Amino acid sequence: MKKMSFSSRSFFTASIFLGLWFFVGAVCHPLDAQQSFTQRLQFEPRETTPLFTHSLEDGDEKEGPSAKELRKLVQQAAMSGDASALAEVLRTMGRMPGRNATAAVLSTANSLSRTTADDIYWFLLQGVAGFKGADAFTEMGEFVVRYKSKPIARDLLNALRKTRSKYANRVIRRVMEYCPIDMQMMAVDIAAEIPVRRTVDVLMPILARECAKEKDGKRPPTELKRSLISAMEALTMQQLGNSLINWQGWWERERSRGLKVIREEAENHESTTGLARPLDPVRARQFLGLEDLPPGKVLVIKGPTAKNGFDTNYDHIEHVLERISIPHTVIEKGEVEKSSFSFKGVAAVFINCSHIHKFCQNPNHKPGEYTGNRMHRCVGEGAHDEVQFKMNKDAIDKIVSFVEKGGYLFTEDWCLIEILEVGFNKFLRSGTALDGGNFGISPEKGMTSHPLLRGVFVPPVDMDALRRRAYGLDDEDDDEDAEYDPASEDDPGDVDGDRGKTGVGNSDLDAPGEIEDPDIRLIKHQWKIDKESPSLDIRSKKVQVLIDSEDLRKECGEGAVAVTFTVKKGRVIHVLSHFGEQSSSDNEATIENLLINFLLQVRIRAGN
Repeated sequence: MKKMSFSSRSFFTASIFLGLWFFVGAVCHPLDAQQSFTQRLQFEPRETTPLFTHSLEDGDEKEGPSAKELRKLVQQAAMSGDASALAEVLRTMGRMPGRNATAAVLSTANSLSRTTADDIYWFLLQGVAGFKGADAFTEMGEFVVRYKSKPIARDLLNALRKTRSKYANRVIRRVMEYCPIDMQMMAVDIAAEIPVRRTVDVLMPILARECAKEKDGKRPPTELKRSLISAMEALTMQQLGNSLINWQGWWERERSRGLKVIREEAENHESTTGLARPLDPVRARQFLGLEDLPPGKVLVIKGPTAKNGFDTNYDHIEHVLERISIPHTVIEKGEVEKSSFSFKGVAAVFINCSHIHKFCQNPNHKPGEYTGNRMHRCVGEGAHDEVQFKMNKDAIDKIVSFVEKGGYLFTEDWCLIEILEVGFNKFLRSGTALDGGNFGISPEKGMTSHPLLRGVFVPPVDMDALRRRAYGLDDEDDDEDAEYDPASEDDPGDVDGDRGKTGVGNSDLDAPGEIEDPDIRLIKHQWKIDKESPSLDIRSKKVQVLIDSEDLRKECGEGAVAVTFTVKKGRVIHVLSHFGEQSSSDNEATIENLLINFLLQVRIRAGN
């Protein structure tokens, strides 16, 4: 990977160039578009001339631009309306030493957290998470602690899921010590993909803390402990069980060798799930238990096939479950209506979106002109054979009772009209019938720590940029293995100092002389919505929006794409349109993670 040093003099040159770039862009772009973008970001318009007009003498070289000056540059780039210009500013700032550049980007993102400028907000967080300097991670660590009660802290941790830098432990350590449990769970997910011994050093005392909560076996293991064990197994490729003594004793003996050597000698126990993209290490290990669920624990309810061969299902979630080897049982919706049917022994129910309106199933008739509701006028000789495959009230009452007693229910699209609007109308109702299309989506701000969103909006790792997965080293250097020093996996600069409430790393002890180019990539996710899918009309504050679409909100006034809510002991998840058709713009089935997370919660429920 190409590295380059960056001084305040080179920043001065770059800032003049970028300032002129923005000035030309402001002149060339229509005024109304510029004002609209400025209004969205809630920034005051200002001159787009170069920000740094003073000359730098040799003696000024060490000081560099202030955080205030850098923030002006970030705001100016955001106001330009040009994503490539903003990316270039982030690349420039990412190569700067010190903490000011990181502080400037985070401050700007924080000012956007209360606005509707979601695209810029997520771009800034993904951009700063790609910074490589040691001081950048110190600043991010203190930032998440300072704003631990705000959505932006969780969203920054979610963006950091793509990092593989050992300096991310400066963030992880602070989160594990000072932040709430949901953020600690996110930090463990980050740690599981940073295989350096400093990571194990950070996690080991946290594992001891969680083990102490069991009171010598009188209490069950915490969810955080289970995740810590999975992370330790992923990092070390060792299977040492849940015993703290085993882990501590093994690490005391093996630490001096370094994780690089330990991992090369170990067998990789990662599972193959059949998903479009492998799971992260923690969930990959948790996923193993899903394959052992009894078939009756997961139930899929589908629509029937009509006499004319028409498959009334618009989606087949059972096909996804088959592909990822999840045991399940499939029944038709008519079975639920039988008085003898019971959900006893079932932990989770998936309901396919299926046709719910009356239609003719005469096999001798043909479809004519389109009439709406995904139907065509029936054309042909002979009597019509009209049917309607829609659950009756008794079946829906059984589903409501199942959820209230602790069951998990996953629904999609027209299930909102058929089931939720009847049995759960205090929470959710159908809204506008949509024209369909592809819409950009993003997580609801602050919801990235929700268990159902783990890995959903994590960008894929750029393996070419890493060169060697775990350490970012160049494979071209044949002498590196012989010169390997286990101490290179440590970070002696991660120590508490005098600045800030939570301390600051004295990175001069360990920071590299040159900072690598930052990883600045904006991953855009799309959601395909079919014609006449109903938008989501949220009726209760208990409904949590997981996935949101600003594009959709502009079209119909309602932006929710995926929501969840609890009903007594159980939970309902509903997604707009058809789950099985979703994928990210990178041709990766990132959205499949939502289904996996749902199943992991089901496993916990089934285990209890």
